[in-house]
Amino acid sequence: MPETPPSDWRRFVGVGLSKSAFAVTAARRGEIRHAIRVSAAVGAAFALATLLKLPQGYWAVFTAVIVVQGSLGATITASLERFMGTVVGALAGAVAAYFHVRWPQFGGLILCVTVAILAFIAAIRPTLKVAPVTAVIMMIGATTSMDPWTAALFRVVEITVGSLVGVAATLLIFPARAHGAIVERVSQIAKINGELLNHYAKLLRGQASDLSTAASFDANRAAMAKLQTAMAEADREAATRLSLRSAPEALPRTLWRQRNDIVMIGRALAAPVAIARLAEPAAAMLDAATRFLTQTAGLMANGDRPDRLALSEAHVAFQATIETLRAEGAIRDLPFDEAARVFGLVFAIENLHANLGDLADRLEEGKESTN
Repeated sequence: MPETPPSDWRRFVGVGLSKSAFAVTAARRGEIRHAIRVSAAVGAAFALATLLKLPQGYWAVFTAVIVVQGSLGATITASLERFMGTVVGALAGAVAAYFHVRWPQFGGLILCVTVAILAFIAAIRPTLKVAPVTAVIMMIGATTSMDPWTAALFRVVEITVGSLVGVAATLLIFPARAHGAIVERVSQIAKINGELLNHYAKLLRGQASDLSTAASFDANRAAMAKLQTAMAEADREAATRLSLRSAPEALPRTLWRQRNDIVMIGRALAAPVAIARLAEPAAAMLDAATRFLTQTAGLMANGDRPDRLALSEAHVAFQATIETLRAEGAIRDLPFDEAARVFGLVFAIENLHANLGDLADRLEEGKESTN
């Protein structure tokens, strides 16, 4: 006989599974919301295609699946690209189908020429990348039962229905604005940069650090690329008047400058700093910059402003040390290479201080524009 009654055992297992399911759900909340949006869009597109008696209504369903993205701006972009590519491809496919009916013996040649022309256009205008596919389907698909021009019209209608349903689903079901993606990317970049600054502060103090700077800079570059994409999606949303612009245009440039400052700090610390008295003030400045970055990342999310006074106090202490070293001639007596590294470290930290303040200004501008 088991020591625990079966009912208690089942209740224990049920509680454990519930906690595990809740944890997984919390960790994948964005993905679950996206799945619900796609599912709702598919159902609505299928219902509308059936109601409108579209001859090939499944294209509306396909389109709804394709265009629903993680944010409203991305969905609008995908919908417009799908619509424009379908219009161009349907018109070209209708013309090709017309010639194919008249000269069926040249069907293969007509198909190849049409696809070549559309592929050339798509190479120039990537937004029309679905045009060659649409034209091929129009020419060799199931359109023999109707006039090519009628088939082209129905194809455009089907794609339009799917696109509109996709935009509506993204707008109404767990609304996903590009602002959320911008906040996430800025927070990610701030975290990566803070880890790098903390790593260099440890090096200045002679402490061990196992951070892979190469991996961190690669992650920073990837996050910056995603931020640029989110900014473009936010611009699309603002252009359609479905949301306000949530971040200033200068934000990515400010973050790139900040990244360059951190790279310069790393190069200056390729060898131990030549003046021991400079190490601790520089490390304290990097610690203050790390805290400021963490606080700045929360500015877009919750509106809490970073502590500029603490950063300024660390900067004043760092400058005072530099002035003392200059007055004593400590830098002038160094060998050229060591002096160059000291000047490089000082220059990079000064630039970082300026760019941190500029980053906070840009994020405050974005916060005010959404209020």
